[in-house]
Amino acid sequence: MARFLLAILFGAVVVLVALAGIFGSVGWITLAVFAVVLILLGVWDVAQRRHSVLRNYPVIGHLRYLLEKLRPELQQYFIERNFDGRPYDRDTRSIIYERAKGIHGEKAFGTELDLTEVGYEYLVHSTAPVEPVKDPFRVLVGGPVCTQPYELALLYV
Repeated sequence: MARFLLAILFGAVVVLVALAGIFGSVGWITLAVFAVVLILLGVWDVAQRRHSVLRNYPVIGHLRYLLEKLRPELQQYFIERNFDGRPYDRDTRSIIYERAKGIHGEKAFGTELDLTEVGYEYLVHSTAPVEPVKDPFRVLVGGPVCTQPYELALLYV
């Protein structure tokens, strides 16, 4: 019952605003319609099971998702960049959330990291073709007393 107390109070306000709208101006009726839409949104949020934020914070929980969408545009005002956070940066935390929800658990091409930083390792593709090795890298397994030595390819190790 306490969970729905705010919705009940808001519903009472809507009824009062509707009564004032009947005897008043168009502005009151517009306010009543807006309040009814918010109540319906709140009931929908409480009834749905997909997002716990919306279930626990009906109507106001939408503000979180709105701010998340606005974050990249407003990021210049934030102190932390996507890769500065501790213990997990924003990029890693986003991947963890996506994998937990079963959506888009992969990273796109490109980076904001400093690739020239000491200790950063990466692979660089060759821009020119290289002659293939004539003899594949192999190691002879077995010594001089072995009756059946075996050439082991290092690729399989």
